[in-house]
Amino acid sequence: MARAFIGAVECKVTVDKDLGDSWAVAVIPTGRSNASPQVVKLQGNDKEQVTRGALEILLKRGLIDRFDP
Repeated sequence: MARAFIGAVECKVTVDKDLGDSWAVAVIPTGRSNASPQVVKLQGNDKEQVTRGALEILLKRGLIDRFDP
């Protein structure tokens, strides 16, 4: 299960199949964090590759600080 972090806060990562070969990857802060959930939609056949790709996008945009696939 992938993990993402915003600062020191660990976030829940969900990966849901959308229409066709689309996936919605959400990073949801837990606890008392004021950060809002971040969602990326990608197309692909491999759930693990889509998850990693979405987390890399969020990292490059500065919306998360790090992740563990």
